[in-house]
Amino acid sequence: MVLYTKLDEVIKSLLIQMGEQTEHKYMQLLDIGIRGVKELSMDTTQQIKVVSLTVNDNLTADLPCDYINYRRIGICEDGQLKSLGLDSNMCIATEFNGCGAPMSRASGKLVNNENIYWSYGLGGGNNKNGYYRINKETNQIALSSDFVGGSLVLEYISDGSGESGEYEIHVFGEEALRSYIWWKHLQRKKNIPLQEKELARRDWYNEKRIATARFSSFNKEEALQASRINNKLSPKL
Repeated sequence: MVLYTKLDEVIKSLLIQMGEQTEHKYMQLLDIGIRGVKELSMDTTQQIKVVSLTVNDNLTADLPCDYINYRRIGICEDGQLKSLGLDSNMCIATEFNGCGAPMSRASGKLVNNENIYWSYGLGGGNNKNGYYRINKETNQIALSSDFVGGSLVLEYISDGSGESGEYEIHVFGEEALRSYIWWKHLQRKKNIPLQEKELARRDWYNEKRIATARFSSFNKEEALQASRINNKLSPKL
């Protein structure tokens, strides 16, 4: 069963309906379509992915390039995902070495023959696996110094871009994406009547509402299972 449709297929379908076959039109609709996939991914389709992230020496992990928001952050232990605790008060390391790289918080650094230690994230709480905080400035997950485990498991909402860089949309949101592209295509055209633009805008919001209702008809576990059908737990290098 095919659950996802590539953005390329949606655009080519629209071009056929418009009677257009030029490369210029394709690139124009592709740009609009990418924004449409991201718009729907934020609060409607919410494509879920699961990856294993490598933890850096300074107890940080780089977020995937298609990351929008996280669902769970933890470690894999005995076949189960054990969640880390959120600590919004955790200090984020700002020390850098002579090469501009962040200094390690896991163990001391030798500076002028003296061992210097940092204690970011120490103390407080009852989560034995450690704590995390999202660093939006560096697009990383910062971990407390009591973090246990060699790698980090991240369950997150993707912006819809696949491993090859191609964007795709769940079939439940395909018609909503088509309506979004058509509305944005007409929106700034001066020779299009305002009434036609308004009809396109209403069609977009109606299709988005229908897509949201379709996803809501799933229970939580069914929705996650359907979203993950094409995903595998894989290392993030």
